[in-house]
Amino acid sequence: MRRAVVLLIILLGSACTRETPQPPPPAPPKKAAVETRDGGRLVRRLEGDVKSLNYLMQSTEDERQVLSLIYDPLIDLDQNLNPIPGVAARWEVLDSGKTYVLHLDPRANFSDGTPVRASDVVFTLSKIFDAQSIQFGPWFEGLDRERTKAIDERTVRVVFTEAHAGRVHSFNISVLPEHVYANENLTKTTKVVGTGPYVFKRRERDRSIVLERRENYWREKPAITSVLFRLIADNNVAWQAMQRGDIDVARIDNDTWARVKDDPAVQQKVEFHTVWQLGYHGIVWNLSDPLLGDARVRRALAMSFDRQTVIDKLYHGQARAVTGPFTHDQRENNPQAVGIDFNPTAASALLASAGWRDSDADGVLDRDGKPFALTLLIVAGSTTSRGQAQVFQDALGRIGVKLEIKPLDEAAFYDLVLQRNYQSALVAWVNEPDPDPSDLFHSKGLVDGMNVTGYKSEEADQLMDRAARELDPARRVEIYHQLHDVLARDQPYLWMLQVAEKWAVNRRVQNVRVAKGYGLFHWYPDSHAWWLRK
Repeated sequence: MRRAVVLLIILLGSACTRETPQPPPPAPPKKAAVETRDGGRLVRRLEGDVKSLNYLMQSTEDERQVLSLIYDPLIDLDQNLNPIPGVAARWEVLDSGKTYVLHLDPRANFSDGTPVRASDVVFTLSKIFDAQSIQFGPWFEGLDRERTKAIDERTVRVVFTEAHAGRVHSFNISVLPEHVYANENLTKTTKVVGTGPYVFKRRERDRSIVLERRENYWREKPAITSVLFRLIADNNVAWQAMQRGDIDVARIDNDTWARVKDDPAVQQKVEFHTVWQLGYHGIVWNLSDPLLGDARVRRALAMSFDRQTVIDKLYHGQARAVTGPFTHDQRENNPQAVGIDFNPTAASALLASAGWRDSDADGVLDRDGKPFALTLLIVAGSTTSRGQAQVFQDALGRIGVKLEIKPLDEAAFYDLVLQRNYQSALVAWVNEPDPDPSDLFHSKGLVDGMNVTGYKSEEADQLMDRAARELDPARRVEIYHQLHDVLARDQPYLWMLQVAEKWAVNRRVQNVRVAKGYGLFHWYPDSHAWWLRK
C-alpha cells in the first residue's frame, strides 16, 4: 500500500522547479578497489508466487520485489525517502500544485533500446485507468486526462483537477512503452519491457524467476550480472536454504532471528538488518458479513487479541502495538488515540449486549440459532501469522467464539481479499512516504481502490478529503490525528502491530544499506549498489 509522510514541495500561487542532480554512487567500503567484483548471480527469496509481471497490474510485495529491478520510476527516492530524479531528470510544480511538468532524462530508454518519450508517460497514465490498476488508480484520482499532454518528445504536462499535498509521490511509478503495450491486454500479456537495469529472462511458475543485467541500461549499470528469485513460502525452509548458502537475501521471522542471532557460526556467514517499515499488521473485517457489520462485535473481537503476548512470545519484543493506520515513526500517528486493551471479560459483556449468548450451553455463542463462527485467512508458510492467529483463536475460544484458521498461498489469499470474497484476513500493509490512507478507507475506494472491508463513514471521508487538500503540513497532521481517532473507534480493522522486520544477507553481498522506513529495497540505489565477493 502507498501513502505516509508530508512533503513540502507545493508552493501556493507560484511555479516551483525541482532540479535535483543525480545522486553520486555511494562511497565504497575500504579496500573496495581491491575487493570489488563485477558479475555473479544474486539469489533472493520470494515468499509467494508472482501473478503478474506487468508493472501496472502488480498487487503484492513479491511482485514489487521483482518489478523494481525491471522498471525505474519517473521520480525516485533517496535513502532518506526524499524525491530525486529517475526517468524524469527534473520537474516543475505549477498552478498551486495542480500541474506537474516532467522533463525526461534524454538518456532514458527501454530495454528494447527505444527512448522513453513523453507520449509513453501519457499512455501509461491512461492505461492506469483503462486497465483499472488497483494499485495505482487512487494515486491519480482527479487526473485531467484531456489536459494531460506531451509538450514535446521529452516533456509532459500532467494536470489534476485539484492539488494534493503529497502528489509528488504519485510519480514514483514507472513508464510502459506505448509501442509494446498499445494493443495488449495488460492482464494477459506476457511481454516484459521496462526502463530498469535488468530484463526478464525466464521463469518456472511456482518455482523461480531469472533476471539478467541489460547492457544498454541508461544509468550506471549494477555490478551484479543476474538475479535469481526463488519461491520459498515456508520460513523454516528459507532459513535452511540461507544457512546452506543457496540464497543470499531473505526476510526471516523473528523467532528464527532470536534463536540464531548470537551463534558465532551464523554471524560468520550472515549479516542481519532490522527494518521498522512504514507498515503494520491488522485483521481486515468484511463489513458486509452479518457477523461483522456491528461495531460492538468488532470491538469485542479486538478486546480478545492479546497483543502483549504476541509481542513477547512471537516477536521477542521486536514489535509494538498500533491503534490505527499510521506507524509510530510517522507524525500522522496520533499518540493520544485510545487503543483497545486485551479484556476477555469486557468482550463477553459487549457480545452479550449485541445478542450473542450461549443459549444451549455447548460452549459456543449463538444468536437466532446460529453459532458465532469466523474464518480467518492467513498467508501459508508464515509462522508468525499462524502464531498470531492461534493466540487469537485460543482467546476467542475461551469466550465462546469459534475461529477457523485457513492458510492460503499468497496469490490466492490476495485474490480473495481484493475481491472481498472473505470473512476476515490477516494482512500486512506497507505505507509509503505520503500518508493518505484514502485508498484503504474512503468510500470511493469501494469502486476502484483497496477498500477491501467495505468501510463507509461520512466523517472519515470528509477528514480524508480535507487532508488531501490541506497544503499546510501542521494542519494536515492535525486532520490525520482526528482520522486516526475515528478509525480507532470504528475498527474496520483489528489494529495489531508494527513489526521490526529481520532481513538476513549472506556476507558475500557487499555494500548493503538500509533506508529508514523502507529497508533494503525500493529506493535509489538500494541493490543497484551491491556487489558480490568471491
